[in-house]
Amino acid sequence: MSYKHQNTKRDDCMWSIERKAYMIDQAVMVDLPFRRVAWRLYEAAIAIIQKPLCLAAAEGLASAAKKGDTALITTGFPVLAKKACETDGPLGAAVLSETLGATRLKPILVTDDLCVDVVKAASPNTEVLVCPTQSEAEILLDRYKPSAVIAIERPGANIKGEYHTMRGINISHLITSKTDHLFTQAKRRGIVTIGVGDGGNELGCGTVIEAVRRHVPYGAECQCPCKGGIAAATPADILVVGGTSNWASYGIAACFCLVTDLEYNHTREGESQLLDRVSGAGAFDGVTGRKELSVDGLPRSINELVVDLIWKIAGA
Repeated sequence: MSYKHQNTKRDDCMWSIERKAYMIDQAVMVDLPFRRVAWRLYEAAIAIIQKPLCLAAAEGLASAAKKGDTALITTGFPVLAKKACETDGPLGAAVLSETLGATRLKPILVTDDLCVDVVKAASPNTEVLVCPTQSEAEILLDRYKPSAVIAIERPGANIKGEYHTMRGINISHLITSKTDHLFTQAKRRGIVTIGVGDGGNELGCGTVIEAVRRHVPYGAECQCPCKGGIAAATPADILVVGGTSNWASYGIAACFCLVTDLEYNHTREGESQLLDRVSGAGAFDGVTGRKELSVDGLPRSINELVVDLIWKIAGA
């Protein structure tokens, strides 16, 4: 085979991956929660990256996987009224950590006391840590020397250091692990940081903070005395936005499989099992505030349909 022919085949392969990645981005961006803000944040994020967001994150993780070491994944968002963890986040972290575990990267999950049981239920075979302070964040980075730090539906502090719900309510008293420190310390060390969110108040959304403040209700001014808005201030190297953060995480995992030639195997059956496990561990729907088999107000059946669509695109 000629060198030119080899290059043509490689170019065709990369074109095919990028085409699938755009389809995956579109699948995870379906705004079925009808919040009408995720697309604004997606447009702001892709204007920076200039390629499918899920693919950009996957490529960053593929580069990290070549170095080995670990990937720290932080997740867990509290439901204020119930003082419990919501269903969006831990499922996405579980799928992504299992996918990364098939490579040289060892995933380690980081959360706080309120969310630890749900995160463990979603990822029973993955180490789960609690990391509350800046000094402990530095210790974690020194101990594990991660090649990547990822935040999936994890609260991000605003410009005044306060944490909020999408409704502009302060939840700083529920956040015992200030995982923003992991991002800031990782960036200083040259470790790739990836944020996953759907509303702008999640860690990593500081990448598009002006879009959050402009387009998201309470983005610029919250309902608590700080008046700093819900917009998370800490940026990520790569921000991935989805209709739900779980879906965006599945999209990253699917694209990671495409670029590393792995089989993507998160199916609707796997989604159903994950929902059962986290619900049994005490997770609540973050939108409805009820203990039910749903994510952001969307029933199990809708989540399974999106999961099935991502799975079919990745394996096409």
